Amino acid sequence: MHFITYATASILALATSASATFAQVNNNCPVPIWITITNSIQQPSQYAIPINGTYLQTRNGVGNAFGLSKTSAYFSTSTPKWTLGFTDSPQDQLLYWSVINADGDPFAGQPWSVVLSDPSCAPLTAYDGGRVHACGIAANLTVTLC
Repeated sequence: MHFITYATASILALATSASATFAQVNNNCPVPIWITITNSIQQPSQYAIPINGTYLQTRNGVGNAFGLSKTSAYFSTSTPKWTLGFTDSPQDQLLYWSVINADGDPFAGQPWSVVLSDPSCAPLTAYDGGRVHACGIAANLTVTLC
């Protein structure tokens, strides 16, 4: 229920602001995926993204992370995690982002991608050692799993 409420609020916020940018996760996996959201201004929150479901939030600020796993025990050292970190930098008009996995790979053998709405920004489809990528701050960020 929280997921639907949050996604609806995010969509309404996007509709009211032409300049809003977003970060989105599409779950095409055959199981629900847990998203743990952390940032610099609130306590971590968790939602289950259902099979063929989507999580969407407007992007704002620095120190944001989407932690993705197949269990709600995200902070356990025995839980494999896929983490997208991202920060908007108004000073240089860039979105900085990176992907890492920790304690194993929850999507081993399954495809995933990070795609930006700016066609000049290359998509990522495999781990690259946590390399930091940069794209124009107006680009939307979409993660697709499985």
